[in-house]
Amino acid sequence: MSKKRKMFIIELGILLLVLIIFIIAKTKIYTIFPLCIIKRFFGIDCPSCGATRCVTNFVTGNWVESFMYHPFFFVTIIYLIVVNIVYIINAFRKKEILKWIYPKFKFWIVWTILLIIFAIVRILLNKYFL
Repeated sequence: MSKKRKMFIIELGILLLVLIIFIIAKTKIYTIFPLCIIKRFFGIDCPSCGATRCVTNFVTGNWVESFMYHPFFFVTIIYLIVVNIVYIINAFRKKEILKWIYPKFKFWIVWTILLIIFAIVRILLNKYFL
């Protein structure tokens, strides 16, 4: 199986996952998920607090509310959508375009550092201004 064919199958899997998330969001089944352990025991937001609500609101079209739950994750979702569109386009072209947009190892390191900084800033803002 060629690399492009594998990428296309992965993209179809991602689209199926988004459909499943949409169904879960519409049925409000995510309300049965357990609460965040860090928030419950320490009373602070962890780096991923609000990400589930961000994704479910994004998929159902409530983009402003999605942004308010987790702005960093909202931007990440937009980036991943663009990357997936580029993957699908490149699967059908002989000459690939926008290859620089594909995430590399350095990208994930920078993303993790920015997520930690975002979490610290959010904790400080909640502690001192809310």
